[in-house]
Formats: sequence, structure tokens, C-alpha cells
Amino acid sequence: MQLLRRSPSTTVDAEARVAAGEERATPVELLFDLVFVFAITQVSHLVSADPTAEGFARAGVVLATVWYAWICFAWLTNNVGVDDGVVRGGVLAAAGASFLAALAVPHALDSEVLLFVAAYFVVRVLHVVLYAYGTRDAPAVRRNVLAIAPMFVLGPAALFALPWLPVEWRLPYLLVALALDVSSPFVSGVAELPVRPAHFAERFALFVIITLGESIVSIGIGAGAHPHGAVLIAVALAFVLAVLLWWAYFDVVSTAAERRLGRAAFAERAILARDAYTYIHYVIVAGIVGFAVGCKKLVGDPTNHLGTAGAVALCGGVAIYLLGHALFRLRMTLTIGRHHLVGAAASAGLIFVSPLLPALAVAGLLMVILAAAAAWERLEHADHRHQAEAVADTD
Repeated sequence: MQLLRRSPSTTVDAEARVAAGEERATPVELLFDLVFVFAITQVSHLVSADPTAEGFARAGVVLATVWYAWICFAWLTNNVGVDDGVVRGGVLAAAGASFLAALAVPHALDSEVLLFVAAYFVVRVLHVVLYAYGTRDAPAVRRNVLAIAPMFVLGPAALFALPWLPVEWRLPYLLVALALDVSSPFVSGVAELPVRPAHFAERFALFVIITLGESIVSIGIGAGAHPHGAVLIAVALAFVLAVLLWWAYFDVVSTAAERRLGRAAFAERAILARDAYTYIHYVIVAGIVGFAVGCKKLVGDPTNHLGTAGAVALCGGVAIYLLGHALFRLRMTLTIGRHHLVGAAASAGLIFVSPLLPALAVAGLLMVILAAAAAWERLEHADHRHQAEAVADTD
């Protein structure tokens, strides 16, 4: 059985482009992704339990660690078919280990550090073993995998030092170890790794939906059992904000990025996938997680001020999310999304005025900012389409 999804080629794959709306992710991949719903929820709980600068930093680093574990398997299942029994069993085993790591997330750097490190190590080792197994009939791809593999094992193995370090040293140590681990694909390169653009883009779009779903869960939890009055208004505003975040990604960005990935030649495609999806998408996901924490604060006490932590989470989360979109567009198209940058700056500015306004007013202003950014993008998209049609008419 040929496990590799496609063989290397130096030309653009016509077969890589599939019809819009066609389902491409497998049930095994979807099950694996669903495990991370819990992991993302746990990260937001980590921030809620410690809404300080250190708490935000800790959540950001732990989220990056969880994100990178998922990233590894997104690349794996994009290259290697999961219809093989060994691969399928390994992915399911990794899902189980990921669930254990998620259980430990709220105390990943204190009381549950050993469980987190051990489960995370199992996930990462399974990834390397399955990648080597699945690419055994593709020598060039396997060489690229094995070039990255040492850091993929040594990085997570280095985390076994965490339980023996003083608590105050654990966060910086994890950050350094993770930075070395994450830099491996950049240092060693990914030029020989095949990327199926439709499937690859869909997996990341699904993960964005998962994190947006987590924010909607946070809205419901924050509203309590008997929402009424101002709480209902806050719930409505928070839901509209979540829809606008969804719109920002799925109206233009995700489709345009998938098409750009499909047009790229083999080596360029892998580099684009590494930069724009592996690295930059973390910024997008981190923004949604912050937004979810802020939404919980918003609907929990809508008539009072958000407070510093609540404003940083809600307004800063939206700002980071839009900044991630700007970076994503810049890397994929080498163009600047001015609407994203202006929206990010305006959202961040609300942090400083939030002490003067009730939470409902801040949410309303955020809604205006996101809606204006979406309208600006639609106008820009329409202008580009009209320009293309004018050029076509003159040919």
C-alpha cells in the first residue's frame, strides 16, 4: 500500500485543486482535532485563573506548545494516508496522549508538570515514528523528515528537566526549549515535503473553527444559567463579534490563501505552508483564545468596566487576531492588508479607553471596528475583481 499521499514534483499539481466545498479531512483527523477543543478550553481556563501579565505569558507559551503538537500531525496526515492500520492506530494513540496533556494544561508548569511533559513527549515521538514509517517509500521526503527529527525528539525530551527546576524558572525554560524545537523546520528546511493545498488549508480552517467554537462556549458559560437584561445584550454582542471574527477568516482570507498555495510550485508550496500556516496561524489562534477569555468577562458583568485583564483579553485578542491576518496576507500575497492593520490598532486602542466605558460599550465599539474592517475588505476585493474584469475585456 502506498502511504504517501502524493509524490514530489517540480510543477504545480493540477489534481491538488479540488472543487470548493468538497470534504477532504478524514474522520480520523477530525477526531484528532476534536481533542484539541478541550486543550484550547484548558488554556483559556489557565488565563482566567491567573489574569496577570505572567498568567497571559504562561498561557501563550503553553498554547504554543499544544499548537505545535497539533501542527506536527497536520503535516503528517497531509503527507501520509491514515487508511493504513499502523498510521491510524498511531494517530489515535497520539490523540489519547494529547488528551492527557490537555488535562494537565491548567497546571502544566506546577503540580501537573510531569504528566504534561510525559504525555507531550509521547505525542511528539509518535509523530516522528509515524512520519518515518509512512514515508519509507519516498526517499527524498524521508530524508527531509529525518533531518528535522532530531530536534523533534530532543526538544520535547529536554522538557523532562522541568519538574526538577524551581517553579519560577520553568516558564523561561519552556519558552527557550520550544523556540529551539519550533525553529527546526526553518533551519533544516521543508523543501522536500509534499503539501496537498486543499487538504492542508482545510485542516487549518477547521482548527480556526474549533477555537471560535471554544469562544462561543465561553460566552455561554459566562452568561450563567438564567441570563436576562444586560446579560442577554452582552451575549448578543459577543456572538456577533464571534461571527465577525469568523467572517474575517472565511469570507476572503482562507479561500485566497488556498488558491495561492495551489498555484505555488512544489518547494515554494512547502515553504509557504511552513511560514503562513505553521507559524503565523499561531497568532490568529492566540487572538481567538484571548477573545474567548474576554467574552467570558464581558457577559459575566456587562454593565461594569472590563478591568485591565478583561480589556487586554477582549480588545487585545481581537487586535492580535487581525494582526495575524495582516501577517498571513503579507506572507501569502506580499500585499498589505490595511484594513487589518487599522482594525488591529483601533482594537488595541480600546484597551486604554475601556476604564472609561462599561463592558457593553467596549463590545459595541469592537463590533463597529470589525464590521468596518470587513466592509473595507469587501470593497477592496470588489475593486480587484472589477480591475481584473476590465483587463480581461481589453484583451
